[in-house]
Amino acid sequence: MSRLLFRCAVVAAAVILASGAQGFAQGKLKVGDVRPYRAETPHPYPLGTDARPVVWTDTAVSPGAEFVRVHFRNLHLAGGDYLTVSSPDGLQTWTYTGRGPNHDGAVWSFAIDGDTAVVRIHGGRGTGHGYLIDAVGHGTVALGPKNGPTPEVVCGTDGREDVACHLPEIDAAQRPVARLLFVSGGFQYVCTGELIAGSNNSTLITNNHCIDTQTETASLQAKFNYQKTTCGGATNAATTDYAGGTMLKTSTEKRRGNKGGLDYTLLTLQGNPEGTWGEIQGTTKSVAINDLIWFIQHPGGNQKKIGYWEDEGHTSRCKVNAINATYGQSAVGSQTGYACDSQGGSSGSAITDPNTGRAIALHHYGGVSSNPCLNAGTAFSKICADAGSLLSCASN
Repeated sequence: MSRLLFRCAVVAAAVILASGAQGFAQGKLKVGDVRPYRAETPHPYPLGTDARPVVWTDTAVSPGAEFVRVHFRNLHLAGGDYLTVSSPDGLQTWTYTGRGPNHDGAVWSFAIDGDTAVVRIHGGRGTGHGYLIDAVGHGTVALGPKNGPTPEVVCGTDGREDVACHLPEIDAAQRPVARLLFVSGGFQYVCTGELIAGSNNSTLITNNHCIDTQTETASLQAKFNYQKTTCGGATNAATTDYAGGTMLKTSTEKRRGNKGGLDYTLLTLQGNPEGTWGEIQGTTKSVAINDLIWFIQHPGGNQKKIGYWEDEGHTSRCKVNAINATYGQSAVGSQTGYACDSQGGSSGSAITDPNTGRAIALHHYGGVSSNPCLNAGTAFSKICADAGSLLSCASN
């Protein structure tokens, strides 16, 4: 067996690759769990004064956590008041008002590094109900470069690089890509997603096997610009985070009869992230074997990388190796294969055309073949047809 095929076969086993072209979802990467917790304000919470602007404080601790998220139930603040969730040193602070971003009193705070989050209500200018904390998200994996080993499919040697290595060439395609952190079924996960042109403001696309419910969408923290500032450097760029909005449509990972099998979800983000980060556009055009591709991703939930080369020596460009394929229980003839490297957490990444920056596939499968070593994504022509007017797809 060649070194390349041996490497692919060994690593693909980490994602449960069976012999032959089976196809298994790369997988949302589990980075924590949800644990019961109880803390509560008086109802109503105390009134404040100019001399006492902070009227209530709780300190939520989940011992040993790499990061924490706080879940509020029945959050209801008086007009003009606000709540902060901060690190003990105050360097990380998230702010919430009213009944929270989804206007229903149920809020998953954004993540705080470490095992302690300080919760404060500021103002107390009117009568407000307060909140009940009923759970914390306990991070078991550091959200950053301290991440441990994760399932990956590297064909030969790893050709991925910091996105800064290919700026400004890839800038328009990489800016809309976000690292997704969300809660699902009592656990916390990371995937990749990107803003995409559609009929709703700030539409984001990712995999169905990552997010497929409104509850998961409401728990979403989408982090943009999480990347190194220079090629091979050590400094992270400044990031911006947005909450999930409304789930618009989803297609199951596995086909059911003649339905599903495209493994995508469309949802909106709150605020106006596309005004800052732009968006990519899907295309219905046919692709051909040997067409070049970019694979922009958040592997392992870490800083943004690009699959531009297939190998560490940068001798072979990432390209299309298979078209109109069927892997596992995907929709028949829906899959595009490539040897560009991937990893758990890369699920939901757009495979883009370097000539136009448009999305030609949505990555979701790792190790669909060991001879040759291939990963795969759903052809965007299939997604565009299924999503209809929710997406604004080009034809070239």
